[in-house]
Amino acid sequence: MFLSLCRGTLAAQTAPFYAEIQLPELSRLLEQARESAPTLVSQSFAQQEASARLDAAKADYYPRLDMGANFGLTRNTYAQGTYPDEQNAALGFNARVSRPLYHWGAIQAKIRQASLDFSNETLQRVFVLRQIKRGLRADYLSLLLNRLSIENLRLRRQIAEDNAARLASDRAQGILTNITAEQAEINIAQDALNLEQLENQQSRILADFRRTVGWNEPLQLDQPPPRPDISGILAWVEQGRAQGLDAWVSDSIEVKRRQNLIERERQELIRIKAAQRPLINFTTSIGQSQRNTSAANNVETISTFIGLDVSWNVFDGFQTSARKRESLLRQRRLERQLESYQSELRSQAINIVDQIAFLARQFQLDERRAALQEQAFTFQQRDADEGRTSPQVFRQQQLGMQESRLATFRMRVQLLLALNDYLDLTLPVYVGD
Repeated sequence: MFLSLCRGTLAAQTAPFYAEIQLPELSRLLEQARESAPTLVSQSFAQQEASARLDAAKADYYPRLDMGANFGLTRNTYAQGTYPDEQNAALGFNARVSRPLYHWGAIQAKIRQASLDFSNETLQRVFVLRQIKRGLRADYLSLLLNRLSIENLRLRRQIAEDNAARLASDRAQGILTNITAEQAEINIAQDALNLEQLENQQSRILADFRRTVGWNEPLQLDQPPPRPDISGILAWVEQGRAQGLDAWVSDSIEVKRRQNLIERERQELIRIKAAQRPLINFTTSIGQSQRNTSAANNVETISTFIGLDVSWNVFDGFQTSARKRESLLRQRRLERQLESYQSELRSQAINIVDQIAFLARQFQLDERRAALQEQAFTFQQRDADEGRTSPQVFRQQQLGMQESRLATFRMRVQLLLALNDYLDLTLPVYVGD
């Protein structure tokens, strides 16, 4: 649901897009993460806990049944001296049903607090999911880049191995100095180490996919990183700067969460104030006990009551006034923090958009440079086919062309991740996320 909304919105605005829109394999990986990522499973338990708290808060509306029993010595002393005191040892039972009638909004406030807690856990799940997806996107794009880098390193190592015999001969004849020869050996060893590191990183990322999302299928990695529409992005940047970059702030996940915390504190203040007002309950009770009468001792009696029960905390040692002051101060602190955070978000949006603009312009230069390199390589390849260039020189030229192409792919990834950061920061919360 979210992805389809995102596609429609972004297509209409020529705005940034998530990489998985053009990478079906990555899209399937992210969909599996939504279902089986361990951190999301843990967050679902937190949502269920919040849901249980909400049910518990709503239970205050229902009648409460209490039953009890007592056994011991009972003594009744009458104020008028004409009635003799009574004393007896007996077993008694009682049952009491009560339901809140008017608590000055305290029960509604408690339910509202539990509802806000559940909303915040839902927002947290969206945030966690976006963080997981961000990490998976970055890792998948790294896999694509590493595959291309490994091809380049293998070509570089082949060139170095082809030159190894010549370098050894030149060194033996004294044509090559020891320092130059050792530098060449270091470069060969460095290329081997870089290749080993990239292959190790590929294995680590694939192992992380298996561990974090249960992905056990082999990855094809048969597409290069998607190419963003640079002219469209630059136009979008200028349009955003002209129209303002803060319309989304009130819909940000963290802003909504902080707003919920402020509202929760307002509801807490309602509950605190209610604690010092008369609380009215509807009550009915029935009790069985034994009494001494003028005719006999330990006579079974049943007492019933139906009516209103009123309790009023008149003085609690200034505890309620201190709690009210604490709640008001906490509310003000949260409001100031929210204002500061919204200002920080606006600043982040401006910085990310500026970064996107710089990366897009750099990408244009890198693409032009790579295009010229590929044009030159076309002539170099023709010379190699016609025997005018040695295989060693041609492989060096091929490596230069591939390095230039790889640089554009690296810039694609940087630009895609910057665009995704902006989307994660500014997209509103959807239930289907």
